[in-house]
Amino acid sequence: MSLEWNETETVFWTNQYESPSEAIVTAIAAKESVTETSLPPLYNQIDPDALDTLVAGQSTDDIQISFTYSGYTIRIRDSETIEITPT
Repeated sequence: MSLEWNETETVFWTNQYESPSEAIVTAIAAKESVTETSLPPLYNQIDPDALDTLVAGQSTDDIQISFTYSGYTIRIRDSETIEITPT
């Protein structure tokens, strides 16, 4: 996974070895300098399996998902780019 941080948001690309749900938790944990297990479960906000299935099954122009998790707004606009913005 490649991370690119700026002052207001994180944009990163998932790779074939990491699901979108794992990438979200990993990125927020890195941003907050905490372990992934110290964050609340992602399934409290969204079904991780459904999210991964939706993102994996869509082409670049067919998807827009937005939700909040652990103080961040998550936006997924294609199968490779996830934006994380503090709420």
